[in-house]
Amino acid sequence: MIKKTLFTITSFLCIFLGTVLTGCDLELQDGTEYDSGIEPQVTFGEMTAWEWLQTNPNDEFDYMIEAIELTGLQDEYNSLTSERTFFLIKDTGFTHNAGVLKLEFGDKSIPLEDVDVDKLRNIMMYYILDTYVDQGPDNLVVVDRDYPFNTLSEDVNNSYLTIGRNWSFQLRINYSEDITSPTKKSQSVRLHNYIFSNGNAVAHLMERHIRLAPFQ
Repeated sequence: MIKKTLFTITSFLCIFLGTVLTGCDLELQDGTEYDSGIEPQVTFGEMTAWEWLQTNPNDEFDYMIEAIELTGLQDEYNSLTSERTFFLIKDTGFTHNAGVLKLEFGDKSIPLEDVDVDKLRNIMMYYILDTYVDQGPDNLVVVDRDYPFNTLSEDVNNSYLTIGRNWSFQLRINYSEDITSPTKKSQSVRLHNYIFSNGNAVAHLMERHIRLAPFQ
């Protein structure tokens, strides 16, 4: 009976150790993809957000590049010294039914060159903060609390946005219950912490439009 028990325990331990050792062979996850167990930091040294955008990673930023050029905001995205947080919008954030073109200009197929440039400029500036905000506690001290941050937009209805981080460090934009506008647009960030300009700027990638109210 004792030998049978020892054999059973030994067999269990062998299976357990084999499982652990096999698990070590799993491939590492992509560090830029959101995962509840990690806090990714993707550093690009002295490269600016504008220089990175011009490489058009995965061909997902055609609209973002064109919008920056049309509105003359290249210098804003190209500074090495200004402290900034950028929300970089993928093409789907412009062309989706919940994207910039449909929500702000009424037609998701309208060419950017045909829209009101001043309005587009305020929309683009809404995606820029004049402070550095990542997933850490420097600005987002308490989990599940929404904090307001001023944007660069001159639209009176969109002078700020709110950012909160949940228990798994995911950023949530404009989820604050204090924002009562029925036309606000919120979004959870999926790709965080792209660090540019020698650590002076951080970017978070977005796939939909955010706002407090329709832009004027």
